[in-house]
Amino acid sequence: MTLDEAREHIGAGVVYNPGHGRPEDGEIVRVTDLYVFVLFVGDRTPKATPPGALTLLAPHQNESLF
Repeated sequence: MTLDEAREHIGAGVVYNPGHGRPEDGEIVRVTDLYVFVLFVGDRTPKATPPGALTLLAPHQNESLF
């Protein structure tokens, strides 16, 4: 995902794949010049996430995860 794609999908569900460990589901809450802030399931605050590690969930799963 790119930063522009993330800006177009604020509120959408995403999967974070760090390249190691388990992927995590979350929701895009904000986008800056460098990062996508994602609120992951079970977290209280969003985390700065590199956009290249994110993939949009399937269209039928784009509703809020919370």
